[in-house]
Parts: sequence; C-alpha cells; structure tokens
Amino acid sequence: MVNLPDSLYEDYTRLMVNVPSASASTFQPSPDLRMIIKWVDDLHSTIPSTVDFALQNLTTHRKKFEILPWLLWKSRCTMAMMLQCITHYPETRNGFLTADMPNYFYPLMDIGLTDKPLECLRLGALGVIAHMLKPPVDVAVVRYLVDTSCLDHCTKAIEIGSTESKTLAVFIINKILSTGVGLQYCCVLPDRFFFIDGLLKKLLVYLTTMPTPCPSLFNLIVGCYAKLSYKPRARRGLRRYLPAMLFNGTFASLLAKDPAAEGYRRELIKNLEMI
Repeated sequence: MVNLPDSLYEDYTRLMVNVPSASASTFQPSPDLRMIIKWVDDLHSTIPSTVDFALQNLTTHRKKFEILPWLLWKSRCTMAMMLQCITHYPETRNGFLTADMPNYFYPLMDIGLTDKPLECLRLGALGVIAHMLKPPVDVAVVRYLVDTSCLDHCTKAIEIGSTESKTLAVFIINKILSTGVGLQYCCVLPDRFFFIDGLLKKLLVYLTTMPTPCPSLFNLIVGCYAKLSYKPRARRGLRRYLPAMLFNGTFASLLAKDPAAEGYRRELIKNLEMI
C-alpha cells in the first residue's frame, strides 16, 4: 500500500488541479493520492462551491483509488455529514423529502441505549433532521416532520441522550414552533401541548444537574416556551402548569449572561400576563 502523509489536513493548495478553460486541451492530468486527500478534506468546507467541486472530482476518480473508501472512513467525513449537506440545500432537500428519507433516521433517534457508538448514531440522525430546519425554515419541511411524528422521535434524545443530542432535539422542536403550522400542530390538542411541556420541563431539571449548565440548551428551552405562549390554549396550560424554574431564580446566572434568553423570558411573562 502507498505510504500516506502524516496528516490528512496539511496544505495542498499548491497541488490543485486547475479546471481547464474552453480554449485549453481537453486532457486533464490524473490526480495523485495527495490530491485525493485534499478533496476528501474539502468535503468539510463551509464554501458550497468547494464542496461541490470536491464531490465531483471524487466521483469522477473513485475507481482509480482503492484507498478512497478507507480515507473517507478515517476522515471526519461520515454519511450523516453528507446527508446533512443534502438536507440543507433546497435543491436537494425536496428530493430527500419526496423519497421519505427522514423515516430512515427516526429509528436511530429512538435508540434506547447510551453506548457511545449508538449515541453517535443518534446524534448524526438528529443532525440530518436539524439541518432541514436551518433558517429560513421551510414550512413544507415543518409540515412533513409533524405529519410523520418527528416530535415523538425526539423523546429518547431528551430523556437519555447526551447534552449534544438534547440540544439538537430541542433545536428541532424550537424551529417547528417558530412556524404557524408547527405551533398550531403543537397546541391544537391538549395532549400535544402537555407532551412538549413535559419534555421541556425534563430538560430544565437536567440543566440543574449539570456542574456547568449548557447556555445554548437553556436558550432553546426558554425560546420554546416563549413561542408556545403565543397560542391562547397553550397560555392557559402554561398559567396552570407554570415552568417555575424560569421564574424562581434557579437560572439567574444563565439569564444574566444571555440577553436573548432573558428576552424570551420577558416575552413569556408578558404573554402570560404575569406583570
């Protein structure tokens, strides 16, 4: 086997294969191993054109390098990451939904064990769904997710998942509640409201058990409550079953450091007519 370089992530810009111009020869030099490694690394770029170029070249030359599957396996690239890219872009997201692909990820979100490899699967599956909801949130995506009971599949992550899984699960709930369609779905029946409220209260309790509570998780929870408070039915439920820890000083330090979370809390107080 060929000797691999010490790092998969060193600078290979000097080895870039230039795309030939229209007037140039149609002959393109065959890439070497270092160039293949560069393209594998480029799959993690935040620049869409760089990712597209890398995918195109890896697809073109995939049969020439038997080591490519090994490189993909050993790199930071996973199938979940690739699918997260697919679900993020409207051009590919629609096909993803048409094929009912999210249904293949729900069982991974429902895993009832916490072994690290299984937790990684849960986290990857949650990431695929979460990428579908990145702003601007597509109402068609929200409608699909609520129609396929996506919220139910967030339960295990919230109950037994890692902090990262819990945060992604609440991100999904938060973005669903940010649309009229999602908010209506969550509040039209009492059972749905109490289901969401129950999950959020479990997370508030979880935060109190952490030596250093997670600010991003807390922010999302308070944001969910603020969104719920805009529905009359939910307001009645919140007044009767108040999330007391948001008002009794339990999270005073987090609120002091996060103006956005404090803003959500004040929004909640106003909507519940507590002032």
